Amino acid sequence: MTQSTQMMEELDDCCMRTAGNIIKYYDNEEERQKMLKDLRECLKANCAISARTKAANTIRQQMECLFEPEGDITNITKVVFVLTNKSVSSQGVDDTDADLRLTDSQVNVIDPITKTRMTNPVRNAVCGHTYDKESLVAMLRKNKNTRCPVVGCTSLDYINLSQCRPDIAMKMYLEQNPA
Repeated sequence: MTQSTQMMEELDDCCMRTAGNIIKYYDNEEERQKMLKDLRECLKANCAISARTKAANTIRQQMECLFEPEGDITNITKVVFVLTNKSVSSQGVDDTDADLRLTDSQVNVIDPITKTRMTNPVRNAVCGHTYDKESLVAMLRKNKNTRCPVVGCTSLDYINLSQCRPDIAMKMYLEQNPA
């Protein structure tokens, strides 16, 4: 993970924590809505920057492929395919909220390791799945070479505790919806 990607993820986490604190501690509804609106604008700007960074990295990789003397035809075919798909998709409906993350309508609060309700949720940055921190630590203590326990997860990497970040949104959901 590049440093800029890591910084953008940290900014996302910070925005989520800030939104939680605004909801928790601001009593004045009008002031709370104003603060949340400002935070939403910051998050939209961050999403736009993130998209531009991804596009710039893609262009950089394509340029590196083009300047390699041994560049093979399959790379050119892939580039043409990607560019034609982008031009077709850009002709469709303009969706200004396309950069925003889509979330499930149903939140799974069950830890995939212990099959009990989570108390301290952490999100795996590699595959995006959420676990309870205590059960994850216990599982990694027994076997460090453990992959994601969620059924159907395509990640082949071993779970590393340093890749797991606290899941603020899940924690707020658990606090607002007790068992």
